Amino acid sequence: MPVNPVEYYKRGDVAEEVAAFLCGRWAAVEGEGKRWARWLERRPLSICKPGDVVRVLSVFQAIKPRTFYGTIELFKRLETPSDVEEGYDGNVKAATVFIDIDIVDESRVADAWKYVVEAARLISEWLEERGVKRSVYLLWSGAGMHLRIHEGAFDYEHLGAHPIDVAFAVAEYVLESLEPKLWEVVVKSKGMIKIENLVAPKRVFTAPLSLHRRLDSVAVTLKPDALDEFTPDWSRPDSYQHDPSAWRVYERGEATSLAEEALKRIGKVKKRTLMEARASKLGFGYNAGLVQQALRPSEPREPGRFPVMALLQAARYYLLYGDMDKAKSFGLNRAIFYAWAKYYGPARRARIHVASSASESSSSKRYYRRGGGEGEWKIVAGEKVQVGPDGWFMMGGVEQRPEDFDRQVTRKFEEAGINFEEAWRAALEYVKKFPKSVLMDPQRFYKEVYEPVRDRFVERVLKKRDSGSTLDKWLRRS
Repeated sequence: MPVNPVEYYKRGDVAEEVAAFLCGRWAAVEGEGKRWARWLERRPLSICKPGDVVRVLSVFQAIKPRTFYGTIELFKRLETPSDVEEGYDGNVKAATVFIDIDIVDESRVADAWKYVVEAARLISEWLEERGVKRSVYLLWSGAGMHLRIHEGAFDYEHLGAHPIDVAFAVAEYVLESLEPKLWEVVVKSKGMIKIENLVAPKRVFTAPLSLHRRLDSVAVTLKPDALDEFTPDWSRPDSYQHDPSAWRVYERGEATSLAEEALKRIGKVKKRTLMEARASKLGFGYNAGLVQQALRPSEPREPGRFPVMALLQAARYYLLYGDMDKAKSFGLNRAIFYAWAKYYGPARRARIHVASSASESSSSKRYYRRGGGEGEWKIVAGEKVQVGPDGWFMMGGVEQRPEDFDRQVTRKFEEAGINFEEAWRAALEYVKKFPKSVLMDPQRFYKEVYEPVRDRFVERVLKKRDSGSTLDKWLRRS
């Protein structure tokens, strides 16, 4: 019999646990039809007492509340909109590191959960080897697992970094260090799981003992040493097995040394709107050679604007300059730039980084990237871009490498059921139809090349690709 959310949350042990975890976090509740509530009486939604949980159920009964979330940040105060908006930076006192190990198809939990556990074990063992043990806990949501590091394990004053930057760097460092081993688990699962760094400002995650948004499952927490005994049956609403101490127990400062290493290797994200574009995401798609055709959808889907922009920009660079690795770097760099630029309005998109005169050339303004390497501004394809010491294009203080393109762009096409090699050839053929004057003009490229196909890539680029070998001949000549 389906669980009744109202009756479930009125249970004393449930309301107490949800409220205890959410206290200090900007809370959110999700109801039917993906309807959300994050504000109450013009204030950020705050839940600190069991009675608050019951009150939320009543106040927002119109959306039929089902799932409780909280931000990964803990705030000093949650009283006015400015506490989470313009006053955000100074109001955050801590942030929880978390890595998401997700089951792609919720109907396949029974087949995929053991791979989730295997990935969680790999990460927790790696952290323990680096002295981070007591502060690590896991949350099974019903269709995946978060590995989290308690926010009290970091000495932010010693680190001299904002808590959200610490959390991002640590999650990214873990995934970067374990990428080959975690990728083996993803492959072994035949694409049933994906592993992601989802740290970003005001990101919400599930509260312990919250119901899953769709499944009749309860979010339960456990320590890594309980992984051997864990099964999905632990999350049954009528008989859940939950360790309330798992998310409460930690060792103060335990993860500070790890965070120092992470900040040194990963650095800070200068524009936090870039975090999502830069974060590691391990799933079938980024290594196209390992993706089995049987796992792809029978009909390709639209991959999304970000990957389409990155692909077309990479094709643009390749046709102009002929370097595949740098084309990937340029493509990802420009996609990240436009993702950032949308926050500041279309009027600034293309023109703000076009050279105003020949004096703004490769010998113009210099800057320093993290780690002390020196780089410079250059004009490439009519755009003013940053080039790092290693030769890769740069945004937000970080170089965009070819392997970053593979993780963040190639995988998106594969997940949409599109063989990336086919997408690449189709993109080259499409972009090649435009004169060089368009390719060298950022504004015209955006309006004439990208905009017409950004939401219809499959129809207008992939399916219209000529079946002949014109492009192959052109590539051989070049």
